[in-house]
Amino acid sequence: MNTTIRPSIRFERLFIIALLLLLATPIFPQLLKIASIAFFIVICLSDFIKNKPSFKWSFFLFNAGLYLVYLFSVLYSENMDYSFKKLEVSASLILFPLCFAMASQSLIEKGINKIKLLFITYIASVLLVNILLVIGFLNSGFSWTEFIEYSPYVNRLENYPGIHSLYLSMHNAVSIIMVFYLLRTERFLKTGILLFIFGFLLGIGLILLLKKGPIFALLVVATLLSIRYKLIRIWAFYGVFIASLCSLFIAFPSSVDRFNQLLKMEKVNTDKDSAQIQEVVLSCAKIEMEQAGIFGYGIGDGKAHLIDCYGDVDQDLVSSSYNSHNQYISLILMVGFFGLFVFLASLFYNVMNAVRNGVFITIALILFYAIAMFSENLLERQEGVIYFALFLNLLYFLNKNNQQKVRRNPNQEELLKHIIDE
Repeated sequence: MNTTIRPSIRFERLFIIALLLLLATPIFPQLLKIASIAFFIVICLSDFIKNKPSFKWSFFLFNAGLYLVYLFSVLYSENMDYSFKKLEVSASLILFPLCFAMASQSLIEKGINKIKLLFITYIASVLLVNILLVIGFLNSGFSWTEFIEYSPYVNRLENYPGIHSLYLSMHNAVSIIMVFYLLRTERFLKTGILLFIFGFLLGIGLILLLKKGPIFALLVVATLLSIRYKLIRIWAFYGVFIASLCSLFIAFPSSVDRFNQLLKMEKVNTDKDSAQIQEVVLSCAKIEMEQAGIFGYGIGDGKAHLIDCYGDVDQDLVSSSYNSHNQYISLILMVGFFGLFVFLASLFYNVMNAVRNGVFITIALILFYAIAMFSENLLERQEGVIYFALFLNLLYFLNKNNQQKVRRNPNQEELLKHIIDE
């Protein structure tokens, strides 16, 4: 019997393995993360060279458009060293669109057909990170009643897993959105209950971190997902998350003060409170955006102009290199209103594709990131931009034929309809 694996089948298997490694990277150390991305690039490039599929030009130009604008802005940036550093950090914005544009459609279909496995891999890896950090927190002498110190503890860790609390919050929130999606298809008393437990634990981890942007964005998206899917098991999961958040406030009233800062700037070493910091940042941002023009100051100089403006008001903000804490403002400063338009056009392109294909999970994740970007510069650190670019490009290819089919219980539907009518 001939057991030789055909090249196409070999590529398919390697492609799926590469995707699984990418979705497992939250638990990987930095070098292994880089190796996983490099492996994915090699597989896609090898497939393109060997099978010569058509290059997806429109997909590439839309999804890599912002990075192409970044490259153009280098021509008028003054700080070249910082420009190239920013290009390196943002490389995922062009690498992932390039890889998916090169890969054959059949290869991508094989990978996207494993969407359930891919999501579970990501959820499990994020959950493992949370478990490791919580164990380390408790072993450091803290008790559960001191959970308000958990986020600073995470940020102080320099060694593995070495993830900032903001980006751990982002991972938790995105994983919970994936749990919502998978719960559509799973019977609660079978695999659904395991997903429910995973989602609950991730929710606890998110609450412990109490980061403003991810929590607010998740609340909006989770509400919309619950309304959209109209399933009892999803409403139950949503209810447990809301109840957990409320229970936290009741059990630990001091956490209310932290949550009240949800739409305010994070504190730095200054005598100003969050509201005053926000006022300074927005005031300087308004001045600099008016002068940035259509093309901005360049990728290497946008933040520098903002910091220079701080110098007239608060030297503490200058010494801490305080950024805009708003991705849209940052884009205007770096690449102007033209760059912002290109970025929004990319999001619109992906949303319209998801609408045509009837894929609400893609819209939900884009909406989550779009909301979170009002309070964080997610595209300017690798831990944020890698996963934004990965999910944006991967989920573009999810459609009615390859996404998980909803399993509905007729009795549940009648009960839900009765509840809504009441």
